[in-house]
Amino acid sequence: MFLFSKTRQITLFLPLLLVFALPLHAQDSTYISLEEAIQRGLDSSKQVKISSAKVQEALARYQQAQDKALPTIKASFMASEAYIPTRTIQIEGLMKDALKLPSTSMISLGTLSINEAIFAGNKLKYAKQSADLLKRIAELDVTGDKQDVAMTIVESYINLYKIDENLEIVQQNLSDIQGRLDETIQFKNQGLATENDVLRFQLQRANVQLTQIDLQNNRSVANYAMDVLLGFPGSTVLKVDSVGHEHDQIPALDDLISRALQQREELKAYEYRNTLSDVNIRNIKADNLPTLGAGLSTYYVNPTKKFFPPTHNFLVPITLGLNLGWNISNLYTSKHKIAEAQVQQEEVKIGERATADKIRVAVNQDYHHYLQSLEKIRVLGTAVSQARENDRIMELKYRNQLATTTDRIDAQTMLYQSLVNLELARADAADAYYQLLRSTGTLNSTL
Repeated sequence: MFLFSKTRQITLFLPLLLVFALPLHAQDSTYISLEEAIQRGLDSSKQVKISSAKVQEALARYQQAQDKALPTIKASFMASEAYIPTRTIQIEGLMKDALKLPSTSMISLGTLSINEAIFAGNKLKYAKQSADLLKRIAELDVTGDKQDVAMTIVESYINLYKIDENLEIVQQNLSDIQGRLDETIQFKNQGLATENDVLRFQLQRANVQLTQIDLQNNRSVANYAMDVLLGFPGSTVLKVDSVGHEHDQIPALDDLISRALQQREELKAYEYRNTLSDVNIRNIKADNLPTLGAGLSTYYVNPTKKFFPPTHNFLVPITLGLNLGWNISNLYTSKHKIAEAQVQQEEVKIGERATADKIRVAVNQDYHHYLQSLEKIRVLGTAVSQARENDRIMELKYRNQLATTTDRIDAQTMLYQSLVNLELARADAADAYYQLLRSTGTLNSTL
């Protein structure tokens, strides 16, 4: 009996131990600052990795353009054997005696040539310039993608911060409601409150608990999305920091627009595209010029069956010369290609002006949005002070039975709603601030 009883106690104890142990190890909690989140997100971003790969691709094309300046070397070797059915041949009037032919004939022919372009209308130079410009444009694309990824991380981080702040306020609200509920139950037992008063506080607590459940669910969803964005395991619970920012002095709108026109990578890319269009036009015009090249060729002619025949049984002629060529038809056919390239160049210039206009509009919009956010913080700060005072007065009136339960609940609800609104406004101001930095192209350099 003793052994059976002891075994039963251990058997019941182990499942309980597992039940309490599982939640402790089910999730890992990680604190991360906004700067760390951005750096980790950039390191793990697939979008940035794809853009970086395109830079390497453009670099390889540039190196290929450089390789075209090197001399070309070609080597070939051919061996063939001919079968001759006619054993003799005689041509009247030319040959007195018949010529005897062998039944088979073997011949080997090898060639080696080296060619170097001396002048090709500067097309090699234009090819290298084009490849270099494409590489620079690809590098700017990486910079732009990093700005976009950083902004996505900032927005996700701020969203998680908003939820945490709301949860903290809701938890504080629940604690206060529970205190009011306990107090009202005591008043009811003393005959100073009714059952309906107790039910009202219980209903308020249930409504706040429903809000808490929604927030916890939203946090789980937002946390998982953030884990994926930063490359963390999906079970990692992220703890975020404050998203406050310095806003003592706001630059003038004209200064911000001027900064954006200088910093935005889209406009820098258009500068390279304009240069690329010029290079393309010059490259087409280069087709109208003649080309000049130097070549060295040697041949190995062996009419015997031996791979290394005896002396004087094979030929090795060597040629050295210049090659001059000129495709005259390009003089009257390239003008349409030039016209097309000029139209494409004009499209690039129009696109640059349109992009600059969009940047001006975006900076202006984000600037006023940020100012609006700061004004909301100021107004809501006053509203919180007023709500606190109203809640304090209603608390005194309620204790002295000069205010109804509904008045007390309304005052408390108003206070916590104003607190939530203030925290959301602060987070929105931070988001608007970072969005303004993104519009001016200085987000990564500021963080």
